[in-house]
Amino acid sequence: MSCTWLPIIKDIVVACSAFGAVFIAYRGLGTWQRELKGKSEYQLAKDVLRSVYKVREAFKHVRHPAIMGYEYPEDLTTHSGHLKDGCRYEGTAHVYQERWKKMDAAFSELEEQYLEALVEWGSEYQDKIVPLRRCRGELLMEIQDMLHRYKNPEEENWKNREEQANERSVIYHLGEDSKHDKFTPEINSAIKLFEDWLREYISREK
Repeated sequence: MSCTWLPIIKDIVVACSAFGAVFIAYRGLGTWQRELKGKSEYQLAKDVLRSVYKVREAFKHVRHPAIMGYEYPEDLTTHSGHLKDGCRYEGTAHVYQERWKKMDAAFSELEEQYLEALVEWGSEYQDKIVPLRRCRGELLMEIQDMLHRYKNPEEENWKNREEQANERSVIYHLGEDSKHDKFTPEINSAIKLFEDWLREYISREK
């Protein structure tokens, strides 16, 4: 009689073993998928934050308060590296046009990475980049206003002292601690929005 049950018991044991193996494999797959997703989010967060820091450096590059002689076109400078008379607009416009290329490249990379982040984490983060875009736009407008006055010297003094101070504060990077630089903290605040958002994903891997 007992022998009659042996095949049945054997089948049950085999079935249970197979089920157990499938369950363990499923659990292992789930763990692997979670780890893979975590690593993917970690890498994406690092990539986005790296792009943000490139934009921060681009702001510093464009806003560097000193213009070196080599930044001007050779045909507009004297042997000492200074601009020739009457070349203030052309020379300065060339400098900021070249500097802005770094801003365009950095922002282009950030926009691409940011789009991937929105696909991964959802559109609720779509406003994170707005303050940084606003800073870029404000800087560009102030540079254009300055160049407009260089091109039209008769309007050189059209801004009052407060407006002139605000323009210099935006165009020139003097550091966070400078009372004459109120724009750098604004940029840093826009950067911090990304840091606060992305550090959560980066810290998970530590």
